[in-house]
Amino acid sequence: MSRGGPAGAATGAVTGGPGYPAARPHAALLAVGYLLFAAAGALTAVIEVLLVPSRIGQTLIPLAPALAVLSNVALPALSRGLTDTMLSAVPPVAGWLVTTFVLAGATPEGDVLLPAGDAAYISYSLLGFGTLAGLLTIWRAGRPGAWTGRWLSSRLARRGSGSDGER
Repeated sequence: MSRGGPAGAATGAVTGGPGYPAARPHAALLAVGYLLFAAAGALTAVIEVLLVPSRIGQTLIPLAPALAVLSNVALPALSRGLTDTMLSAVPPVAGWLVTTFVLAGATPEGDVLLPAGDAAYISYSLLGFGTLAGLLTIWRAGRPGAWTGRWLSSRLARRGSGSDGER
């Protein structure tokens, strides 16, 4: 007999207890989670837009587009992995998109946060690569079996299983 217990545990499936399927989050908790991930997406957008004109001396550093891609892959994947719902990858990307495009506009005085000129390639790559990464992550998370809570938990369980010789 394997030390894993029931047959589901031996295959790496995560259950709510011995012989029980994993429980879905309560609707109110799920809504709070969606709002928190949308706020996290909006916060990363603000940080990335403010990092567009980053310089070391006179050299522009394209830090913002790299962070946009990273955040628009990591936040939806984390949201999908924690909630185990197919729509959970949308709020972080939606929060990022809305915030980024609102901040991309000019104020009535003509002030802008995403400058043109010498930093235009960073501004456009932030918008383009960030949006592309977010949409591809939503598409990937919408596929059945992708980034579910069972996937995340089984990865963590395998990493912490130790090396006792059993496979």
